[in-house]
Order: sequence, then structure tokens, then C-alpha cells
Amino acid sequence: MRVYLLLLSFFGMVSCDSQKNNLLSIPFDQPVTGLIHTNKLQETQDVNYGIYSYQTDQLDKFRIGSINLKSYAYPNSAAADYNSLQIYVDNRKSQKYLGFRYTSVKQDEITSLVEQLKKQYPEFERRKDSFGETYFWDIKSLNAWLFYYPSFSTDKNDKNFLNSNFLFVKKGTRVENSKDASVFTIWQLMEAQYPK
Repeated sequence: MRVYLLLLSFFGMVSCDSQKNNLLSIPFDQPVTGLIHTNKLQETQDVNYGIYSYQTDQLDKFRIGSINLKSYAYPNSAAADYNSLQIYVDNRKSQKYLGFRYTSVKQDEITSLVEQLKKQYPEFERRKDSFGETYFWDIKSLNAWLFYYPSFSTDKNDKNFLNSNFLFVKKGTRVENSKDASVFTIWQLMEAQYPK
């Protein structure tokens, strides 16, 4: 009986974990309307890249690979220093998946995510900037670009901490999801911001 209960609880945990949305596994160009409504994501537009998106800081139903995301605010810091997720879509009507931008201030999670991504996708470019190392992945098997870029925030005790972004987009996506070939792709924009 004891073994039965242990197995039942194990499968319950596996089942709950598998119900989390792995953001790297959602097929591009698939409508994510259900995901948006089920998780009550807020309509917005990414201020950095101009892509239509839906945002949340309620992260317990999402994961990146095997890392479960958690709602988290950095202690003793500004109100804007919290984990957040933006799901990118092609437009407001069809809401087809283009990727995501995940911002994390949870220090151990940042390290775990970077290490997992480097192991899972070992072909990447490493670049340096004033905030540390950035990473660029051209993931041909997923038809995707993935970027990690750190920055720093300061808490109320003047202590610096990482405030990092993980950007995952369909390969070829342009700023504002433009179809105009004269507009920078996300890769080109990232190269301009983080040159070799």
C-alpha cells in the first residue's frame, strides 16, 4: 500500500509538471489564444522590439526546457524588479506564436537557465559587454533564434544584482514583426547592440 501511494504521488507530480507550458516546445505559427485566455495574460507590445505580446508575472504554469519558472520579486528592490514573461504573437487577431521574452531577477534561476541552454544547444556565440557575457543561439532544428543578455539593477541597499533577459523568436522575425525587408531582424538588432 505504501509503495502504491508513493507511485501515485510521483505520477501526480510528473503529471502536474508536464502540464506546464514549455515555451521552447510551442510550435511557431500556432495560435496561442487558449494559452493567453487560460493564463489571463495582459495585452501589450514589447517596448524593446515592438512585437505584439501578452504579458504576465504569474509564471507557475510555464517552463523553459526543464526549468520551471516561478513568480518572484527581488527583495528590497524597486517595484519593477520582478520576473515577467511576454509571449510574442504575429498580430492581435490570429495570435500565432512567434516566441517569448522572459525577464528574470531570480539569481539562481538565471544561472540554471543559462547552463541548461548551453548544454541543450551547445552551438552558440559568446559575446562580452559591460554587464557580462551574452549568448546568441541560431537553433536550426527549431527554426529559432535565442538570446541571453544580462543587465544590472540595484536594490535599496545599493547592491547590484542581475536582471536578465532570455529572448526566443522564430528565425527571420523583424522588429515590430515587420514584413519590410529594410527593417532590422531581431538578430541584426542584437548584433548591433552586442557586437563581436
